[in-house]
Amino acid sequence: MSDGVCEASRGSCEVCQQVSERRCSACKLVFYCSAEHQREHWIEHKDACRPYEVGSSDHLGKYLKARRDLNPSDVIFTDSPIVFGPKPHRIEEGSFPCVGCCRLLDDQTCERCPECFWPVCKTDCPGLKVAQVHGFECKVLKLRPPSEPKSFFDYYRFDVLIILRALYLQKVNGKKWETMLSLQDHLKDRGPNTKVFKSVQEKCNLLQENYLQPLRKYEEETGQSILPVPSHELIHKIYGILDVNATELSEEFEAYILYPTASLLEHDCTPNTIQTIDEKDNFKITFRAALPIKKDEHITSIYTHILWGTTARRHHLKKTKYFVCTCKRCQDPTEMGTYINALKCLGVEREPCGGVQLPLNPIEGNCQWTCNKCDIKLPNKDIMKFVHHLSHEVDKLMARHPKIAELEDMLGKLLNFLHPNHYLVYSLKHTLVQLYGSEGGIEISDTLLNEKLKMCEELIDVTTRIDPGNARLCLYLGVLLNEQFIVKFKLLLRNFNADCKDKFEGTIKEIRDIIERNKVVLSYEKQSTAGSKLFEVILGNERKFTKWKEEHSL
Repeated sequence: MSDGVCEASRGSCEVCQQVSERRCSACKLVFYCSAEHQREHWIEHKDACRPYEVGSSDHLGKYLKARRDLNPSDVIFTDSPIVFGPKPHRIEEGSFPCVGCCRLLDDQTCERCPECFWPVCKTDCPGLKVAQVHGFECKVLKLRPPSEPKSFFDYYRFDVLIILRALYLQKVNGKKWETMLSLQDHLKDRGPNTKVFKSVQEKCNLLQENYLQPLRKYEEETGQSILPVPSHELIHKIYGILDVNATELSEEFEAYILYPTASLLEHDCTPNTIQTIDEKDNFKITFRAALPIKKDEHITSIYTHILWGTTARRHHLKKTKYFVCTCKRCQDPTEMGTYINALKCLGVEREPCGGVQLPLNPIEGNCQWTCNKCDIKLPNKDIMKFVHHLSHEVDKLMARHPKIAELEDMLGKLLNFLHPNHYLVYSLKHTLVQLYGSEGGIEISDTLLNEKLKMCEELIDVTTRIDPGNARLCLYLGVLLNEQFIVKFKLLLRNFNADCKDKFEGTIKEIRDIIERNKVVLSYEKQSTAGSKLFEVILGNERKFTKWKEEHSL
């Protein structure tokens, strides 16, 4: 050791061998004496700098694994879209996407693109002028022959736009085109007798009749070559690639985004990465380590909803991604001790005993469910049918934007059959904690505040068990922590006695810790619209809390 600096923190510059403390900020494995020498060496260093490498196996296909140990928050890679556009699923009612940016719209009398007259959020939406977004397709959409549409959604078939954008890559970016075609399509699982094949074939016919045939005619009349003629087989392949590999946006936006590197990530129901999408920077996606990742460990994401139970997740993955998951979470009947997929003993031929009904072997397709007290057994298909019915009832209720009384009534019914932590119960409770104290300006009682606090803490526990690295539930957890803060601060305001300040030190510290924890949880969500709004709410609450402490000299 010399000059107070440990020898391990020094190294020789890769270019001139001069001793330096300046490391590559990404991999921290090599040293440079200056930014100039770092830039000079980048062409040689960039491959070694990447914290991942691409592997391949018969079982998984291509996947990513760590080249070195990674710590939570380490950046693994940033990816730009190959293609971006409205989801390739037909809309028949409700909200619909702007063709420029895919932001959701609700009013069918909204503004229109000045050229093709498709719906837009505003006539100067930036995406309208970008060739690979709406710019190219706009010219094709204008060629559609006049017709009398049966309805708004019969005419505006948003589900075919992304295929036009994908096909356009042939003309403007051959590398992206080849990269896209190299991704898995699972066409063997999407054969002529499947429902998905018939759905895509209908889109093929629609594209040919309304857009591609008029485009051929226009090319012949003008002598231009605008787009190679795609076969139906090629269109099926691209839809397969999109369905299997694309990242889905479903909140402020309604879109599919296909990324080259992100498409290689392996699925795991407890992913070890967190992804953030920058809506303001061309929807670039950044993956960071959510959990510690050891060298040679596979780097994982999740292809389904992390809050669903094992039965629902595995069914969704089999139906849409064409594989069955056998990860550690799927193998655990209790789902990491949360019982998020568990039912109460259903009794059937006798009175329920109060036990918990769990699958004996969750990764066995036709496994039996058994009660942990009375050993009554039920087939998986009956459980799935029953839970699907309950899920349908919950979806219908939530679509009506229910009030507290309706949610509590449904919650009471569910708790007759489902474990208190079941994912359907979780969704109702998560909504209820946000509504308690917000309806009608009625002052909430201490009793109800404490019930809300207990519900918050139970949901926080389930959330952190299911998603220990905050990989996918940052917003869910952020909402819960904010509601926890609101309750604790309100109770503090009601009970605070300036003459006994010391008595409240513990509570004040708890409230401060909740705020700080929430700021960390949401630190990578500020790029999204919903995340930035919630973060502003938290900062506002922090200011109120700080002001109150200052007023009481705390």
